[in-house]
Amino acid sequence: MKSSRNLRRARLCSLLALGWLLSAAADRAVAADIVAPSDADKEKVMAQAPPGARQYYDGYWFSPPIIADPLANWQPHKAPWQFCHNESYLGNSWRAALLDEVKKGVAQLAKQGLAKPDVMVTNSNGDINVELTQLRAQIAQGCDVIISFPGSATGLCSAIEEAADKGILFIAIDSQVSCRGALNVAQNPYYYGKYEGDWIAKEMGGKGNIVIINGQPGVSVTIAKRQGMLDAMKPYPNIKVSGDLYGMWTPAVAKSEMLKYLATHPEPVDAVWSSGQMSVAGGEALEQAGRPLPKIVTDGTNMCSYMAYWKDHDLDGFTLAGGGAPMAFGALQVAIRAMSGQKPKVNTIYMPIPVITNANFKDYYKPGMTVQDTCWADPPDGRLVPDEYFDQFFTGGQPQPKILP
Repeated sequence: MKSSRNLRRARLCSLLALGWLLSAAADRAVAADIVAPSDADKEKVMAQAPPGARQYYDGYWFSPPIIADPLANWQPHKAPWQFCHNESYLGNSWRAALLDEVKKGVAQLAKQGLAKPDVMVTNSNGDINVELTQLRAQIAQGCDVIISFPGSATGLCSAIEEAADKGILFIAIDSQVSCRGALNVAQNPYYYGKYEGDWIAKEMGGKGNIVIINGQPGVSVTIAKRQGMLDAMKPYPNIKVSGDLYGMWTPAVAKSEMLKYLATHPEPVDAVWSSGQMSVAGGEALEQAGRPLPKIVTDGTNMCSYMAYWKDHDLDGFTLAGGGAPMAFGALQVAIRAMSGQKPKVNTIYMPIPVITNANFKDYYKPGMTVQDTCWADPPDGRLVPDEYFDQFFTGGQPQPKILP
């Protein structure tokens, strides 16, 4: 019975991770292809971002190009708007929460007479050719705003550019695209890899061994987060990255890789970092191997399972509160501003993501969370940033309508 439960859990974890694999495929690249720009070029590009958000663009070169004034010659359709959701994969709780939040926001706009009440939804289940066909159909069916978690950075460009030419707004959430006429609303993986790495290094007291568990090798989001983490460790010569593993964002794979590592590395493990969804697996591997569980076990995503593990083991934990629902709410804020005639200053809007530490753990943890849970510990008010954060990214137009998360 126990083995059956473990098998079901492994399958569930694999299904959840598949969504992340598909989303990460949006920016596929190999490390050798990513070259940091000169300081002069960095300064020139980052100057396009508002001063109040510029720090979040560090490492922008791991993502699609930053373009100024992307909708200069674009005009929105008049209300009531038809909102559509073009999804590359709806098989995990992060994506489901994203879609639910889109529907919730559109329902509020519909009550104000600004949107049609129903959201047209497609799901390509990981097939970029199907997604492209579905996107073209949405354009033909009269969508005014298309919100998407695309399965490719470039694979939808022909349709996205067609949409822009027809006055249709396309917004990519977290999985950035490099297509003319598209807006990206995302978190910056390099910035947060570096942010997490700096926090961990300080918590380690500047010394010790850390095992890092990356996602899928060769994918730019993995490369960016890993490089951010390693760059944060450079000022600390007494910290050794003793394990540099790849868990494919799949807990079962991460646990297996961690067990292999532990079998050949008897040295102490003083900290564990996962780029997302794998820290519980890493901790369980340590326990299974009969090794001490370090206090510092951190994760790049705020799944309830990690929150429960944190609570159960009294960890010195750290994670980012970037669930699908608050990400979608941020994207809706951008959408309704653009549809109100406000002009975005750049094509990619990076949002700071709230962090969860022991200091504010109680604000996110809910009694009853278990390591089997697939929910997300989102910010209490449902926002990643105050609504006013987006003011700095837009000029002109009419005041945007108000919605609540």
